[in-house]
Amino acid sequence: MTYSDRTRQLDADLRNAGAPPDRHRRDRRLTALGLLLMVGGILVALAGYAISATTTDPLRQSDGRSLGPIAITLALLGMALFLRFSATQFLRFWLARLIAERPDPRAQEPTPPPSEPTTAATAADAKSAEPAPGVTER
Repeated sequence: MTYSDRTRQLDADLRNAGAPPDRHRRDRRLTALGLLLMVGGILVALAGYAISATTTDPLRQSDGRSLGPIAITLALLGMALFLRFSATQFLRFWLARLIAERPDPRAQEPTPPPSEPTTAATAADAKSAEPAPGVTER
């Protein structure tokens, strides 16, 4: 069975197993959303710093400082989404590759039964089973 035949067989098995075909699109979108949220969190933090650093009005400075927790929340949420869905994509690819590269169990020939041991091997096994001289068994 060639590699392309096994790939086609894996695709057919996945379709027959009822795996949802559009899940990878959703994962990619959520990975991109996570990346955008991380970048957005950094931009909101920079905007908050710029607002609070460019004015002497304490009310405006408070407005700028209040953007800090929002920026941290956006960045952490984006990081969590990005890590979760990028790891999912990687592990899904790794598992599919592992399945595709394993040997086909149907293609292996059955192993013959072990042959009868020779008399020399039987004598050596019997001798190794005897206790050493001077050792008593309890």
